[in-house]
Amino acid sequence: MSVAEVAGLVVRPAVTGTMRARKTKSRQHVVAKKQWAAYVGVAVMTTLLTKVLNEFVERRFAADDADVT
Repeated sequence: MSVAEVAGLVVRPAVTGTMRARKTKSRQHVVAKKQWAAYVGVAVMTTLLTKVLNEFVERRFAADDADVT
């Protein structure tokens, strides 16, 4: 796994979770640390699940003569 892939798995979910927390904060008064952590955690899990699912689909449905790593 390259540095860019690791950064993508960490940075994107953190930004997504932070954006979700900011949206919640605009509707409510306070976003608790636990709530922000939960948003980031869900974003991380969603990113990982998407990555695994994409790799599965590429392996499963790739043409027999295609070179898939």
